[in-house]
Amino acid sequence: MEEENVKKESGLSQVFLGLIVIALGLVIIFVPAVLSNFWLLFIWLPGIIMEYNAFKNRINGLLVPGGILLVVALALTLGVVFPDFYSLGGWGLFVLAPAFGLLQLYLADGRKNFGLLIPIAILTAVGVIALIPSSLSQWTMIVVGAVLIAFGLLVLFRRK
Repeated sequence: MEEENVKKESGLSQVFLGLIVIALGLVIIFVPAVLSNFWLLFIWLPGIIMEYNAFKNRINGLLVPGGILLVVALALTLGVVFPDFYSLGGWGLFVLAPAFGLLQLYLADGRKNFGLLIPIAILTAVGVIALIPSSLSQWTMIVVGAVLIAFGLLVLFRRK
């Protein structure tokens, strides 16, 4: 009985893989622009495979490289879709990539390793600070800058 289940599962995975390969062939034929960005697939696929294996087989060590690859693939894809993405602060996603992988590891380990929180917090702060200017208007940045200056002056001149 178990042998029959194994054959069914391997048959389903073979059908699934065949359909994916056919779909990929059709996309390459009918959407030629895909070939110029086909290299992205070689970053997305290993990340997806590592994440899948990490969750399916409970191999927590795959979460860090898998998470990093997924965020890097997302950043590269956004850079292809939006040409000014990196110059507007999108490069911050590259800093967030290891933070995401480490956060996954921290959560998968049952939140036991508190030492991981330090690099996660530092990398997240740097990445978010890099992403903020790209999502805010210039007037908002002026207000944020003025608030920071006022806070700095308050800290400097505050009586003890």
